Amino acid sequence: MRSAISVVLLFITHALLSQNNVTLSFENKPLQEVLTTIEKAYDVKFSYKASLAENKFITLSLENPPLNTVFQRLQDQVPIVFEKVNDRYYIIRNQQQEGKIRICAVLRDKQSQLPIEEASAVNISQYKGTVTNVNGQFELFLAFPTDTIEIRYLGYKTKRLLAQQLAHKPCEIILLEADQYDLGTVLISNYLTTGIDKKTDGALSISPSELGILPGLTEPDVLQSIQLLPGIQSPNETASGLFIRGGTPDQNLILWDGIKMYHSGHFFGLISAFNPYVIEEVSVYKSGTETRYGDRISGVIDIQTDTKVPEKLAGGFGFNMTHADAYLKMPIAKNFGISVSARRAFTDAIETFTYNNFSKRVFQNTKITKSTEVVDNVFSETENKFYFTDYTIKLMGKLSDKDEIMLSTLRTKNELDFMSEIPLFEENSRDRLDIRNNGFSGFWKRQWNPNFTHTLDAYYSRFDFDYLGTYRGDIVEVTEQNQKRNKIKDIGFTYNTDWEIDEKRRLQSGYQFSSNDVSFGFFGFRGTEEGVRTYEASEESINNSHALYSTYRYNNQKELIVNAGIRVNYFSTIKKILFEPRLYVEKKLNEQFSINFSGELKHQAVSQILEFNTANFGLENQVWAIANGDEFPVLKSRQISSGVVFNKKGWRVNLDAYYKNITGLTSFNRSFGNTSVLETFSEGNSKIYGIDVLVEKKIKNYKTWLGYSYTDNKFEFSIINNGLTFPGNYDIRHYLRWAHSYTIKNFEFSLGWNYRTGTPYTPVTSETQANGDLFIFIGETNSTRISDYHRLDFSGTYTFNFDKKNNWKGKIGFSLLNIYDRQNLLERYYEIRPFLNQDNNIQFRLETVDKLSLGITPNLVFRVDF
Repeated sequence: MRSAISVVLLFITHALLSQNNVTLSFENKPLQEVLTTIEKAYDVKFSYKASLAENKFITLSLENPPLNTVFQRLQDQVPIVFEKVNDRYYIIRNQQQEGKIRICAVLRDKQSQLPIEEASAVNISQYKGTVTNVNGQFELFLAFPTDTIEIRYLGYKTKRLLAQQLAHKPCEIILLEADQYDLGTVLISNYLTTGIDKKTDGALSISPSELGILPGLTEPDVLQSIQLLPGIQSPNETASGLFIRGGTPDQNLILWDGIKMYHSGHFFGLISAFNPYVIEEVSVYKSGTETRYGDRISGVIDIQTDTKVPEKLAGGFGFNMTHADAYLKMPIAKNFGISVSARRAFTDAIETFTYNNFSKRVFQNTKITKSTEVVDNVFSETENKFYFTDYTIKLMGKLSDKDEIMLSTLRTKNELDFMSEIPLFEENSRDRLDIRNNGFSGFWKRQWNPNFTHTLDAYYSRFDFDYLGTYRGDIVEVTEQNQKRNKIKDIGFTYNTDWEIDEKRRLQSGYQFSSNDVSFGFFGFRGTEEGVRTYEASEESINNSHALYSTYRYNNQKELIVNAGIRVNYFSTIKKILFEPRLYVEKKLNEQFSINFSGELKHQAVSQILEFNTANFGLENQVWAIANGDEFPVLKSRQISSGVVFNKKGWRVNLDAYYKNITGLTSFNRSFGNTSVLETFSEGNSKIYGIDVLVEKKIKNYKTWLGYSYTDNKFEFSIINNGLTFPGNYDIRHYLRWAHSYTIKNFEFSLGWNYRTGTPYTPVTSETQANGDLFIFIGETNSTRISDYHRLDFSGTYTFNFDKKNNWKGKIGFSLLNIYDRQNLLERYYEIRPFLNQDNNIQFRLETVDKLSLGITPNLVFRVDF
């Protein structure tokens, strides 16, 4: 704890000292080096011709000087003039030059021909330039003509734009066009923080490379970043356990370059399985989902990796206290490039303080524990080998001016090998777990003309889950083995057309096919001197899904946005056609207020069910299964939502209310057993009412946001709780997050506090023993709640350059989860466990099992990018 506090104080002290003290000391140093130092010290940017700084040297020594004094002392030594553009940008020119070197440009969407209203400059080479925006017209202050200019618009994408034959004229009007991205897709920029934007279809777009610092994170973990959005929660503190507006994690559609993901976490969900350093954009839908997304009834998380062909070698590497990673992007031929990445945990070789805390959180109440005392002075000896890894490869290319192709592959793996031995009792056990999700996708896009495009993508995804547990006791002469397998082979393709009718109207249509081959099996035996008892259960199903979809878009951001469409599904397992209408509407009332409405109908044929044969292992007790219309119905979700947005003078308020109804749930989908295995089949439904509120305020380098969610999630099953409604297992009524971020030069700090009400559980009202048997009496289902949850998290990062040309950049960071080390209760349930009484007879007793949250957990990160 002391070391963690010391690191925090070091960050804060360094930041304060850097803010208040500036020392400039140069002895015959090149002017370019001097200017770079001044830029960093005063947080300003200079635009000048590279040749201007050649053969010019500075000798200077100043303590805490005003910036104007620095300019004057430089001008006394070299013939240059500083011309102020705004508080941050300055032009430097030779004293003999006259007039402002300026280029006036209008940036517009190539397809819609509409002006883009916001932009900021991005330095792309050794040439320096700045840009200011006045009503959609941009003044680019350049020291000399160049043939490429890169502009970042709305904080959403970065695109290199071509401007031919620029000349030194007082003001030359040129037209810059973006030929790859639709610049009119962003409605609100810097939603919550930089790198998060709201799109015109209601989705939220996250760009990890531009993502600002977030509480508790020193790296842009995709799934953990998403949890900052109101309406998205993780009751079990994991990255992959995302509950989007009451939906369960298996009801979310997660795509990686079009590959369906069936396992999205490392370390049993605490870390997301996706390397953020090769991700270009993540689109998140909570409602009003586009018709091209199907087969899941809750949220959509569409992850798209780099699409731009790299023009030069770039990459990076780094590590934190659980794993290391590296990535590389490079051209391999004309108009072709490749991107590769890899991550691997070193937890099987090194146990850090972060890993130990993660292990304590994940493996509690399971067989996977440290050496424990079995009886008085008798200990078990254990060995736990655990690690995870993932890697990606992507090929990008342009076959012609109209054709683009991409090939992408992803492999993730989690492996556990746990061994336990009690020498005195001659007992030993071993648990081996292997979880893999591999996939491949291909993409082809052709731009037939300025108004019509088609794309063809295909994918293959494979999920493999294998568990083998063995036990041998020589004294008691018992041999036991349990095995579980769950496999998915998913293959499919999509043909999509995009027709731009005019600058405001667009029609998107397509066809999708997918084939899911899902199997699961449980095998085991128990051998004693009395004989052998075995069990075996398995099932395999194949569902072929066909879908036609179409969406009409009307986009006039100043007045009205409409996305209306329909999706028609056919599932072979139930031989039915299912219709799914979708709608998103946003109306701008005035400059400050806008309102929105969305509605959607969805179906899901593949979902997770609970299995109890290997419950004693304590981890991963769910398997994927295909709906068959009997025990496993097709899930159906209907959702409507409406909201209002207020935006004025740095304040932004967003309020959404929604209602969701889910049918086709079974007692195998959700665990409602509390003291014993509930294997009785029952079909039911849930009704969810909710409100999401987000309030943001930005003051210069400081930003704060407050998010609040109210959720009422009620279930109804005919044979559970006497047919009466009851709260869902993860019904969190009130969820509050208050976060702050502050930037000062190369330092970024973030502090966030989370509070939520406790989740429900079913209490035991009484228990009695009679003739060696245990009788328990339980109360109403989920009628009692655990204690409230709250936690304070901190993050701090410092970025720096290794060389003068800024080609090599570094970052060090520190995070601290649960600063005040609160012992939060995540879940409570009961188990009936055997024990030997004083007469050495077996009896049973009821034990309360509590699952606790992470304690205070520090983490460190170091990165290098070039």
